[in-house]
Amino acid sequence: MTETGVRVTGLVARPTHLGVPDLDAASSVVEDAGSVAEGAVGTAIPVSAIMAQVRLSAEARYCTVSSMDGAYRASIPVADLREGGWLAFRLGAEPLPAEQGGPYRLTVAQGSTLCWNVKHVGELRFTAAKEPDSVPANPTH
Repeated sequence: MTETGVRVTGLVARPTHLGVPDLDAASSVVEDAGSVAEGAVGTAIPVSAIMAQVRLSAEARYCTVSSMDGAYRASIPVADLREGGWLAFRLGAEPLPAEQGGPYRLTVAQGSTLCWNVKHVGELRFTAAKEPDSVPANPTH
């Protein structure tokens, strides 16, 4: 089986591809994401730690989070991700299951819409301006 991962691109000094081993190695990993972000499940890393690793550009104001198949995109303010973004990647000793939004799922604690909680994440693309996304104009939640 090919290792999946999350691409981190855009306004970063070090574009990268992060898989479970990379995320597991981070010192900021939390085993119970639900303890730090309401509605989150599994083992997660704060998105702020990923931003630090790739050395986010000062011009980056948004992050377009895309599903692996590219069908869903949410353009989220960097400030919201820095304050409450968590990327879950494991449940116990196993990869985060698809039924839980895996293998990678974003939860934005206190986000302005649940639509920012992107399932099956494949890319984090940092940009200077908001990009077109799939989030409804007036979400019901």
